[in-house]
Amino acid sequence: MTDAAAIQPDPTSPRRSQSTWMNLATSMAALLIAVGTLLGICLHLTGHVAHITELRSWGVQSDLFPRPSEWTMINGYYAIFFETTRTLSDMPWALVVTVCLAIAFLILIYRLPPPKKRAPILDRFPNWLKSIISAVTLSALWMTTIFYLLLVALMIAIIPAVVGERAGKHSADEALASYRSSKSFASRAELWRGEELLMQGHIIAVSSDLIALFDTDLDQARTIDRAGIEIRTRPKTSVSKKPYRKQSIEEPSTADALETTASLR
Repeated sequence: MTDAAAIQPDPTSPRRSQSTWMNLATSMAALLIAVGTLLGICLHLTGHVAHITELRSWGVQSDLFPRPSEWTMINGYYAIFFETTRTLSDMPWALVVTVCLAIAFLILIYRLPPPKKRAPILDRFPNWLKSIISAVTLSALWMTTIFYLLLVALMIAIIPAVVGERAGKHSADEALASYRSSKSFASRAELWRGEELLMQGHIIAVSSDLIALFDTDLDQARTIDRAGIEIRTRPKTSVSKKPYRKQSIEEPSTADALETTASLR
């Protein structure tokens, strides 16, 4: 007995404690990797659905303007953020408070002392009938549990797609309302071929071969070939009420004017 007790490892030894911490760290790392992978998939799915929904709302073919994975994940992050903010602002807080009070009332009733026990009804039935009822009840409970687990898994898989679709549609609707409004502060882009102005409007999407643009003159979304097209836009920091005017040869520049003034002095 003494030898067997001496061979058994001490649970409080440093080696045993180090092994426990290593197992815990490995489990936490595996959990973090799994959660990060799941979040990455959700962000990518949400961003992709938001992108194609926005383009379809404009009437533009979404497969003509693919986006890289990094852009799609960032778009998914913004879609989730803005949809969460919009949902919280539109939340019927009176209904939420009512539901919370109803749940608190049910918990209060559940914590009340139980009534006096009565003889169960199943005791009046024979054993073979009780066995059949128990088997059928257990089977129904298992089937119901599996159904609700599948329903929860389906809802978790659908949520990113639903959020992305709502975000894409809201983004397209808000952009269209802003472009049609006279108070729009978005600078319009101009498409030039050489010295000829083809159209002007607001860029929806750009790829290496195509341009999707909302033509403000026709009030339509147009997709055109990018070959030989120059896109001219005005930076937001330099937007001025005065029209842009090219400097002519006869017109002196500001530097020349300062130099002339210094020489006169």
